Amino acid sequence: MSRHPSKPQPTSLRAAFEADKANAIARRRLGVERLAELMATTPATLYKWLETDAMPINRLAAWEHITGSDCVVRYLAASAHRVVIDIPHGSATGPQDVQGLQTTLNHAVGALLDFHAGRLDRDGCMAALTGGLEVLAWHRENVRKNDQPELELN
Repeated sequence: MSRHPSKPQPTSLRAAFEADKANAIARRRLGVERLAELMATTPATLYKWLETDAMPINRLAAWEHITGSDCVVRYLAASAHRVVIDIPHGSATGPQDVQGLQTTLNHAVGALLDFHAGRLDRDGCMAALTGGLEVLAWHRENVRKNDQPELELN
């Protein structure tokens, strides 16, 4: 995970599949036919999974890897009341990283206040709070790994 505010939280499984697919198309230049080939299935089967939001669980890791996006996995975790945290490498944190954390947490608190004042819907508030939790947890894990940094492989 970057040390910057997290990606928007998908509000439905369909939206999560669409976001992953859009990432594969836009950033990896992979169409559905090529995605199906890389997942060792037919385009018709992949279209069916996407249309019915019913991909087999043993295909999700490949889907995430191939699309380069984790929206489906994050949505499933959030729907089970869990937060997904990318494990950091125990890297040095600079002032801009802590300032980014503060900005994200201020946004989350503002969203909570807006929700209780009736100016923000539930999904928007949940997304902001989840983003704050993710970034804060990332920093927590980074502090824990401070004395055991890992080498970043390029």
